Amino acid sequence: MSRSRRITALGGMALLCAGPILGLGTAAQARNPHCAGGIQYVVQGLKDKDRGNTEDYMREMNKAVDQLNACATEDPADLDAVGYLGWAYAELDSAGPAGVAFTKAIDGLTTKGDKKKVDQWTQNRESYWARAYNDGIKRIQDAQNAWPEYTKTPSDDEKALKDEATKSYQAAILSLTRAKLLRPGHASTIRNLGTAYALMGRFDDAEAVLRNGQQEAAADTSVGQLTEALKTVRSNKANSFLDAKNYDQAIAYYQDLARTEPNNSDHLMGLGSALFNRAQTKQDAAAKRADFKAAAEAYAKAFALKPSGTG
Repeated sequence: MSRSRRITALGGMALLCAGPILGLGTAAQARNPHCAGGIQYVVQGLKDKDRGNTEDYMREMNKAVDQLNACATEDPADLDAVGYLGWAYAELDSAGPAGVAFTKAIDGLTTKGDKKKVDQWTQNRESYWARAYNDGIKRIQDAQNAWPEYTKTPSDDEKALKDEATKSYQAAILSLTRAKLLRPGHASTIRNLGTAYALMGRFDDAEAVLRNGQQEAAADTSVGQLTEALKTVRSNKANSFLDAKNYDQAIAYYQDLARTEPNNSDHLMGLGSALFNRAQTKQDAAAKRADFKAAAEAYAKAFALKPSGTG
């Protein structure tokens, strides 16, 4: 019998920052007109947003993006203005460009040694990241509460519950993708995005997110969690082949897992189960015996790896 590793969302909600910080820039200084104008559009747009003046707010944020992009071309050394560009993009829900601009501003100010502004822009970025991240975690939890074993086929009466879980997982993926773009290279965000895919049985998507994440988050001290999550996803993918009676695929996948993790007895147990079950489907006596023999060898290796007294 195969043993699935449990896939779960990592940790709880992120601490939600109080919100973006107004008044970061010093527009009074001599500054490129596009930079100064773009900053003013952001500030005015946020004031109109607070007043509920949505039409002017959206118009001003779009103008801010236009002005601040021109600013970034003409005066790339104005890192405050680059931060404002990230802010305007974040308000427009353009997470990818926002993340790029925030990162450029934070990295540049870090190089300059301006700790105060680094902290200010980091907090600004993380107020948007935390909102998206927390929503993603909550949506995963909602999906699991609605239909805990997602790959299980529901009855007619249960179909609405699985449909609800599907919507929640899809919303989680959108929110965590947004969070990942806003805060590139953050291991916990990447892990939870992979988790959302894996819980839906979308193991190939989960594996791609986690493998890419190992490169993207190489500088994160928590990058090791992606390696562990990847092992769990690959193990569950192998088990899904076995559960679906795709024995040839299961055998090939368990063999690959056993090569990469030779001391993991679960992979050998899974391999033994796949071989044993495939043997029972074969009509040719020699082929049947070969699979039973290989299954016995896999089981023996698995039991040899287990500490004495464990089941």
